[in-house]
Amino acid sequence: MTTELLTPAQLAERLQVRRSTVIHWARTGRIPEVRITSKVRRFDFGEVVAALRDRQRGIQPA
Repeated sequence: MTTELLTPAQLAERLQVRRSTVIHWARTGRIPEVRITSKVRRFDFGEVVAALRDRQRGIQPA
């Protein structure tokens, strides 16, 4: 099974937030990201949702 990696714009659309919010969350470690190059980042939707749920429950990432 392959994982679909989303662009910041695609993730923002799915989460109904701005693209800049997605970038900020990634920079501050709130959501996990996959760095393709120094300028290109992608996101696994399932991992992002899990991270946001854990954060909401007060569980900090390891």
